[in-house]
Amino acid sequence: MTDVPEPLGVTVRRLDAGEIDAVLDEVFVRGVRSRLLDAGVAGVAGDPEVPQWMLAELGDGRITGVCPRGHWHRSDGPATADLSARPPVTAVDRVRVLEVLVFAPHAQIRVGEGARAGWISGDAPGELPSWSRPRDRSFLLQGWTGPGHGRSPGEGVPLSVTAEPSGARAVLPVLWAGFSARVRRERGGRAVVEGTGSWLTVREYWAQDPETGAVGVAFHRLTGVCTGPKPTGPVFDPGTGDEPSETGGRGPW
Repeated sequence: MTDVPEPLGVTVRRLDAGEIDAVLDEVFVRGVRSRLLDAGVAGVAGDPEVPQWMLAELGDGRITGVCPRGHWHRSDGPATADLSARPPVTAVDRVRVLEVLVFAPHAQIRVGEGARAGWISGDAPGELPSWSRPRDRSFLLQGWTGPGHGRSPGEGVPLSVTAEPSGARAVLPVLWAGFSARVRRERGGRAVVEGTGSWLTVREYWAQDPETGAVGVAFHRLTGVCTGPKPTGPVFDPGTGDEPSETGGRGPW
């Protein structure tokens, strides 16, 4: 059996039981920032100045949240509890955990099923060849707000309740911006279509098969939730729908 090639440019460290306990206690019981993301660990830098986000998939539902500074705003709060699962605050509750992701621009914590294992990941130090550098991507969050489609949980709460025309609803950890697009002119007069909306951002890491030389995405981590212009490519030619490259042809993300 051929070994799976290691992803390039990323450090992944397994968490011990005490570290997993601390993450769940901070996020779900005390409602404070993750110390591991603030301080970092060997091989993964910390950053106490950036927002943190959380996505928890549980056997009976989902919890989302954002921690801009000192404390968490979570979907299980009073204004949105009807759309959220209840938090796993006791040892018995952990059987409900399918996956908990706590993430920031620089690093991500993943706690796996039943909270039996966990990992922290972030950029590895050192330079990489241009073809193997991590790729940042952004994905449009679906949903509508406004009369009949959604609501805000309250003034100063950085969450949004969105609804699809189908009736499906979700609590998202962002002050919502609906999708729109505009044509803008780049240097040299080229026209491109640029989207604006609410985005989930992701960093992807590559690996190369040593036998075939094939390159593919081997690991990814979530890096944030934001609103505004699309933070990563592609942009599109308004006439053809192609993704323009610097040389005028069809280009990559």
